[in-house]
Amino acid sequence: MGTHQLPTINNSDIFEDSICDLFNHIESTITYKRFGKNGHNQKGIDIFSTEKDCAIQCKKKDLSRKDLPLKNELLEDIKKDVNKVINDKLKIKINKLIFVSTYKDHPDIDEYCEVLKENLETEFEIIYWGWDTLEGKFLDNNKLLQKYWSNFILHTGKETNFERNLNLRKEISKDFGDWLNYKLENRTRSNDILIRAYDGKQYPHSNKPNTYGKYEWFKVEILRLYHSGIEFIYSVKQIQIFENYSWDFTNENSTNNKEKMNVYEIVQINFKDIVGYNMKGDEFYIYPHIFCKFLHKGTPFEKIYYQNVSKTHLTFELEKRRK
Repeated sequence: MGTHQLPTINNSDIFEDSICDLFNHIESTITYKRFGKNGHNQKGIDIFSTEKDCAIQCKKKDLSRKDLPLKNELLEDIKKDVNKVINDKLKIKINKLIFVSTYKDHPDIDEYCEVLKENLETEFEIIYWGWDTLEGKFLDNNKLLQKYWSNFILHTGKETNFERNLNLRKEISKDFGDWLNYKLENRTRSNDILIRAYDGKQYPHSNKPNTYGKYEWFKVEILRLYHSGIEFIYSVKQIQIFENYSWDFTNENSTNNKEKMNVYEIVQINFKDIVGYNMKGDEFYIYPHIFCKFLHKGTPFEKIYYQNVSKTHLTFELEKRRK
């Protein structure tokens, strides 16, 4: 399917269900099932298969928290649950205990699992799969993508695309209602949104420009919906207007005495170019992330125009710009 970035699953029950489905797919079985639910004595495991002699413990984490405390908490969770398996005398025979998490893969956790096995002399292997590993496994299964990320996968066919974009509009209207239902001046939440290339490889540690001189992730401010997508404020610029109503960019230091005004640079992203989104962001940027296809000269913008900051009805189209 190419390189995607799947948003993590934020509901614990759904996360466990997805792991059940994933392992049944990977190991070509139907024997993986949940070992009780919250309120039961789960003895350190969430999922098991008697056929495969394997147990799984699921750790859904709030990725808006700082990275180091999150990693240390996960290490403590692993130690606690391994001891539970031992001390609560789990009667299910296991050769492997796999910890899966919405937290990322990390070599410290892999090493910790090996050390823990040696120190406690467990008869079973202790293995960690972070979200990077899980993501790769999920992306190999279209059925699971459709079930758990129906708005994320790429569709084909005119009717399917229309239905997909219509459903995406409904989901965005609901999930981004705290912004879209209010004017800019009346919003109580930050307007910051991170736009990311769905197949980008630089985030979060670098951001070098592509062949068009554009970047594969950047911050914008959410503005409103339009007929086929979402509009964002990309920047604020200053323009000057000439007698024939043409215009061009300028700045405060310009000696030209023509009329000047500040304008929003507004960009439009079509629903068809939005692959998915993650409302909570991650440990690097905790505001929403929107994953897009960058098909328009190195950007996801199907159109750019400018709007007077103080008079929202006055707009300037790119084609009217003075050459």
